[in-house]
Amino acid sequence: MHEDPGVHLARQFSQEQEGDDVVILRDIDFVSVCEHHFLPFTGKAHVAYLPKGKVIGLSKIARIVDMYARRLQIQERMTQQIADFVMEHLRPKGVGVVVEATHLCASMRGVRKPGMVMTTSAVLGLFRRSDKTRAEFLSHLERPSAGAH
Repeated sequence: MHEDPGVHLARQFSQEQEGDDVVILRDIDFVSVCEHHFLPFTGKAHVAYLPKGKVIGLSKIARIVDMYARRLQIQERMTQQIADFVMEHLRPKGVGVVVEATHLCASMRGVRKPGMVMTTSAVLGLFRRSDKTRAEFLSHLERPSAGAH
């Protein structure tokens, strides 16, 4: 059930010019199961990093999100696990992760509020230390996706 996440970052590419440009992968769909209620929660993850000499293929970030989402999970922990993993294995200048999800447990039981969205975030490195870098990342999430019509 627990896949080795290291396989997703085994292949990295040298970055020709090191700069301060943020790499952001938005709107990564996922489905997970709440470990408290054994009901699904679904949503989108947004992952950003500031490269330091190495970059990875964009599909690898999506696979990392899927890998953590496939576990019995709580959204808060999943968000932090994604950020910690990218920071530890890619060693960028910083990482930012935002996860937005609707939880079936909130629709079917308890509060019974369908459509309620929970947002969690984790910021590490330069995303935590620099208001400007964090604001740049969050501003990208406010814009409509290129694929949105």
